[in-house]
Amino acid sequence: MSRFIALPKGVTEAAFAKAIQEYRALLGEDRVRTDPASLQSYMKIMIPETEELHKPSAAMYPRTVKEIQAIVAIANKYKTPLWTVSTGKNMGYGSAAPATRGQIVLDLKTMKKIIHVDEELGYCLVEPGVTYYDLQEYFRKHKMNLWVDVPAPSSMASPMGNTADRGVGYTPYGEHFLVSCGMEVVLANGDVVRTGTGGVQNSTSWQASKWGYGPYLDGIFTQSNYGIITKLGVWLLKGPPPGGYMPFLMKFPKVEMLGDIVKTFMPLRLAQIIPNACVVVNAGWEAAGYFTYDKNGKGTNRSSFYKGKGSLPPKVFQEIMDKFKIGAWNFYAALYGSPEQVALNWKYVSGAFKAKFGNQVQIITEKEAKDDPIFEYRRQLMMGGSTLQEFGLYNWRGGGGSMWFAPVAAARPSECDKQMRVATDILNKHGFDYVSEFIVGWREMHHIIDLLYDRTQPDEMHRAYQCFDELLRVFSKNGYGTYRTNTAFMEKAANTYGPEMRKLHRTLKKALDPNNILAPGKSGINLDIPL
Repeated sequence: MSRFIALPKGVTEAAFAKAIQEYRALLGEDRVRTDPASLQSYMKIMIPETEELHKPSAAMYPRTVKEIQAIVAIANKYKTPLWTVSTGKNMGYGSAAPATRGQIVLDLKTMKKIIHVDEELGYCLVEPGVTYYDLQEYFRKHKMNLWVDVPAPSSMASPMGNTADRGVGYTPYGEHFLVSCGMEVVLANGDVVRTGTGGVQNSTSWQASKWGYGPYLDGIFTQSNYGIITKLGVWLLKGPPPGGYMPFLMKFPKVEMLGDIVKTFMPLRLAQIIPNACVVVNAGWEAAGYFTYDKNGKGTNRSSFYKGKGSLPPKVFQEIMDKFKIGAWNFYAALYGSPEQVALNWKYVSGAFKAKFGNQVQIITEKEAKDDPIFEYRRQLMMGGSTLQEFGLYNWRGGGGSMWFAPVAAARPSECDKQMRVATDILNKHGFDYVSEFIVGWREMHHIIDLLYDRTQPDEMHRAYQCFDELLRVFSKNGYGTYRTNTAFMEKAANTYGPEMRKLHRTLKKALDPNNILAPGKSGINLDIPL
């Protein structure tokens, strides 16, 4: 019987033991863990596969770039693959578990330096273990009027991890990779590369100028396994003057109104009258939040309304909407600038929606929202604020199962409406609810659909896998690409982008990581699996 809970593919126990011995000589006993108790947190998955398929062999905690360089040298020597995480808060996409069994989790949460914050130009340079909350506390401590864009799940996530997976948020800086500037990357051979102008000796514009000279490289280190990002530049928003921030909510009573909602706000978004990555939230997503934030502080879920195993009947959904005063669609956005700018833009925004919908739209500002917890949650998100509450969606069905299906739609009414209808049909067919939000980008919508299910029920596990598989297959057939996916479906998602793209990804992997030691399987890139 092995003394390790798992072994990397193709690595003998004797070879792995020698590798661990060398890792411990480098980092010390406490920073190289192989005991089951220490590895338990890396086996908590929400996807419909067994923990056995994603069980790590060890976890390591480097503190410096030099240590990472030494780690990759040992990994190349013994062919021990490294699955890199920053804080592991990759909710809905696979958490911190490796894509394939036996990988060593390289946990960078111990690299927590906020290296520099420039208040004048609004940027920072951080290490992987720095969280959004750490940055916010830094701004408060140093009395800096700066905001950082935060994703929905938790401010305990890492700007580096979320940016590397091309995550999104809700302020005018909602496209996180777009507002990153400059990376430091350790390659599989131990070389350290600084992108953009970072390679210039004594560079003074590394976090101010994105492009540098020659081919732009930052993109190949996102959603990939070509290097280990050890430093990241992030652009920050300057907070507006007092009275220069106005969050609002508009509620709409009918599912069929989605197309008209999109048609009304997109001209305002393109004109930058609404400048932030606003969001259109369906009743299921909104209801899940209210169940989490019940007044007694107790977690409840949809079972308090419906005991059936299938998707919620329309009548029950309507009961939930009525109880919590939820719209079929709930549009959250914000206005920013001087008080005078905000007041003028509010006339345009409220006027456009009143003209289109009349008394069928309910408009809510901070005054009307009062102490509503979900409005407060959204108000915080749209100003780069902090919530330490774990994301409430996961309690909707119970049982801890969650996969985010994330297709992209062109921001046209017809495309959004079609995606909504196709997704609803497939989810309901498999017995699941349509729980979603559309995050509005520049000209596209990130359609985030949370497939929630009970991991404790084998039947639901099977149905959830089949449902996600059908969503991916049908959406791809209809011309909709997914922008991000969980570890169970990375290979299949990669296949939807065509053999030419897969061949190019593999060519880069062979050139940069011929021993396949960096996160094999990430985004479907794995030299062990033939195309």
